[in-house]
Amino acid sequence: MRLEDLAARLVAVEAKLANLTGTTVNTDSATSIEELDARLSVVEVQVDQLIAVKTQDHVDAIIAAAAQAVESIQAAVAEVVALSPSAEVPAAADIVADVVTAQAEADPVENSEVADIVSAAVQAVVAAEPEVVTDPVAITAVIMEAVADMPAPAPEVAQAAAEAVAEVIAAATGVEAVAPEVVQQVVEAVATPADPALDAIEARLDAAEAKVDTLLGK
Repeated sequence: MRLEDLAARLVAVEAKLANLTGTTVNTDSATSIEELDARLSVVEVQVDQLIAVKTQDHVDAIIAAAAQAVESIQAAVAEVVALSPSAEVPAAADIVADVVTAQAEADPVENSEVADIVSAAVQAVVAAEPEVVTDPVAITAVIMEAVADMPAPAPEVAQAAAEAVAEVIAAATGVEAVAPEVVQQVVEAVATPADPALDAIEARLDAAEAKVDTLLGK
């Protein structure tokens, strides 16, 4: 009986995801624990992907937006924190909120290359597990890794990007300003050339996603 109940619940969840993504759903209930496990694994991946996209959209909007009223900032920050793994851990949620609030209160980032790098740094904090967020060394490393994975910006904006990332690290670690040696590490991470092979794959993936979205009517 419990297997049937869980299988029915899973079909309902699959239907909701199908509605969100514009895809079809298998309405047949799972008939074994193995099938239930396999289908639930697919659902978990889809949910994580949808949350990541939604979170990234929120972060991008905050970084690009002009200064807003306090109430608007609080609402925008709350939406992002709610999507973070840290949402249910007060100490970590506060740090995520501090990082996102700092961006919401800052001037909009107009250069697209800088905005992308800052967005990657903020998203790294939002997506990190609570135990990482609350560890200054660990969260700094996560931010550095996210920034290093981004394509290197044009030389004329590299310094601005590094300074912006340093501010994200400062907000995440609760310091007024990061140490000079950390700033240097940020500069090096920002300037790290992206992997050409991964760049090519990302470009192909972007094109494929756009086509899929078009097919789904998005």
